[in-house]
Amino acid sequence: MIKRVKELDSNALIASKDFREYVEKQETEINRGISSLCILSILMPAGKEGLHGYKILKDLTEQTNEMLVIEEGTLYPILRKLEHDTIITSRREDSGRRRKFYSVTEYGKKIFNHLAGFYSKLTEAIAPLFDVKVNLRSEKYLFCPMCANKIELTNLELRFCDVCGHNIEKELKERGLRNE
Repeated sequence: MIKRVKELDSNALIASKDFREYVEKQETEINRGISSLCILSILMPAGKEGLHGYKILKDLTEQTNEMLVIEEGTLYPILRKLEHDTIITSRREDSGRRRKFYSVTEYGKKIFNHLAGFYSKLTEAIAPLFDVKVNLRSEKYLFCPMCANKIELTNLELRFCDVCGHNIEKELKERGLRNE
């Protein structure tokens, strides 16, 4: 974000070399940690059809209100790593521009749900430190109390967290989603 600030008042704190370098480095570290998760979040609704790189970049920029802007030179190495780790898969178009489309594997969906749950619970936990309110969608998800895995409440047959194996019956009963 700070990298986008080009025109500086020479008296502005951001014009200070030390301040700017430190803030840019910290923003980069924060973004590095969440970029893969955000890319997966963009890919999840696309299903098996997947999305091509430019669409991923465009959607990511739009859906984060231009707060998380990833350059092409950063996106493709992330996509290659996710593909190498079998979290996503890719396919080329048969004709036309022969763009590469990326989609999340079944294994990747499990990785995404766990990391999204962890990030959501972490954000909720640190929100008071920054005077921010976080509203987790507890009507839609259960966050495993053992590992923070995000579990959609659409599958009411589920009895155990598919990441850590924790029996979630108690939590479902407390929400009135299971009979005694």
